[in-house]
Amino acid sequence: MPHKSRRPFLKTWFPLLMVGTATVGMLLNGVLDIDAAEKVGVNRVTPELLVVFIGGMDSDPTPAEIAGTARANQGNSGMFQLCNQLDDERLVCEYFNWNGTRAGKIQTSPPPMTASIVDRIHEHIRQFPRSRIVLVGNSWGGHTAWQVADEIARSDHPLAIKQVIFLDASSTGRAVDRHPKELPININNALHYYTHNVFCWGQWSENRLQAIDLGDPQLGYSKDGTPNYSSAFDFQAHVAAEWDPRIHTEIKTAVMRLLTTR
Repeated sequence: MPHKSRRPFLKTWFPLLMVGTATVGMLLNGVLDIDAAEKVGVNRVTPELLVVFIGGMDSDPTPAEIAGTARANQGNSGMFQLCNQLDDERLVCEYFNWNGTRAGKIQTSPPPMTASIVDRIHEHIRQFPRSRIVLVGNSWGGHTAWQVADEIARSDHPLAIKQVIFLDASSTGRAVDRHPKELPININNALHYYTHNVFCWGQWSENRLQAIDLGDPQLGYSKDGTPNYSSAFDFQAHVAAEWDPRIHTEIKTAVMRLLTTR
């Protein structure tokens, strides 16, 4: 499998990120130290992308989903099923619950939270230094995706995150602010699908973020008002977004498009 990502920054480079616009540009464009990666003999059978899916508050996959016996679009985790639909040898796809647990383990106490996801990403990059990173977070999983990117940006080994896809992300009950004030500096770009539910992020303008209003009738995500993505208090519409086949198709398309771009 071809391999087109970058290696983590050396620890001594990170202070430059904070003071040099050129260094910031290098990070945002995914330009990391690849000299050592060239020396390890990376070949054309390594993955190009690590895609990490992060589910919402109650979206732990069922035993049938985990076993692969659940019917399509039936179960408890649209994110888990979407993760398994991306079947391409150039991708490594991983699923986590919002609290950092693996599928079927959401009740683990104490939960590992972001540490397990960050560790998995760094482990992947150590194995495949040129691989790129994509995060897809639904509901509380969107908040976790933001935290993961921020933690990686602030770590001793910061990495560029090629793309983050937020699916009706929510910070309600997890943070004081309705949504984070800005994207972490290491995110190249982001997609933000949002309903009008008051407990979700809703509209958010950021230079690197493309916002997609699911409640805009001109975009056609709702048919005859169903799901009612424009409602301020329709929790079922929030749940429906996780399973929306059109959104799933668009997310898969966005991920696959990254395989043809640097």
